[in-house]
Amino acid sequence: MSLTLKRVFMAVFGLLGALALWPILLALQYWQPAFPSYLLYSLAQGVLLGAVFGAFFGSFEGVVVSSRPKAFKGFLFGAAFGAGAGAVGVLAGQLFLFAAGSALWKSASARNSVGLAVASGLAWTLIGLFVALTEGLRARSSRKLLVGLLGGLLGGLLGGTALSALSHFFPGEPASLLAGLAIFGLCLAVAYLVFENRFSAGTLLLLNGPLKGKHYVVLSKALRIGSAPECDIVLKGYPGVEPVHATVRLNGGKVSVEAAKADARVLLNDEAPSRRSLKAEDVLAIGKAKFIYGYFA
Repeated sequence: MSLTLKRVFMAVFGLLGALALWPILLALQYWQPAFPSYLLYSLAQGVLLGAVFGAFFGSFEGVVVSSRPKAFKGFLFGAAFGAGAGAVGVLAGQLFLFAAGSALWKSASARNSVGLAVASGLAWTLIGLFVALTEGLRARSSRKLLVGLLGGLLGGLLGGTALSALSHFFPGEPASLLAGLAIFGLCLAVAYLVFENRFSAGTLLLLNGPLKGKHYVVLSKALRIGSAPECDIVLKGYPGVEPVHATVRLNGGKVSVEAAKADARVLLNDEAPSRRSLKAEDVLAIGKAKFIYGYFA
């Protein structure tokens, strides 16, 4: 998919996460009196929010590269990591309220209203931060981790503040809960994409075949290209492409390509790559698939 479509698609993923989570949290609100303490209720909220948004964001890259196994693994990893992040975020928010609540809010009513709202906002911010780190951890990419750190911090702060504020001013309102979740998911997606564009080392645009027009952002130190589903760029339906055909490497801000084995056909501008760095408008051939490298809006 094009970069524009990818950005729209990720924003839609954030909104879909909100829609999926909304009825679950409404059911949780209904059963709140059954919880022995507000802390356990908050933990359940945090775990569910982190798991759902983590699953959606974790599966995104697999969907982008048309790899169902990768999307499924990302879904499971994101859900598990997000659930843990949800618990940590809520505990951090409650710890802040316990440690600083009496100093910041003198009355018990203020601590139980504004204090809880601030603690919840902190919890949602931390959950957003951790959720945005999912892809960087899965790919073991320092650049993706940096993108997730900055995007998650900004998106989590904006979205978490909105979600907490709407819940505080309109308690128990289903529409305000949905609006808060939608803003949270949208802020995470947009902030992540802003920093992804800022820190990318260029993009590979596929020029031919069934996946023509797809963009692959270079953010990891190593991008494996091949027909196998575990590759970072999966080329299904392209003749002459090995299961693991080539690796695009990012080192010191420079991008290069090398064949995975001697007989794998890899050409750069119709010549052997010779480990030279890719430049804008270079054409890369992987089997019968052709890419152009550059910086695309």
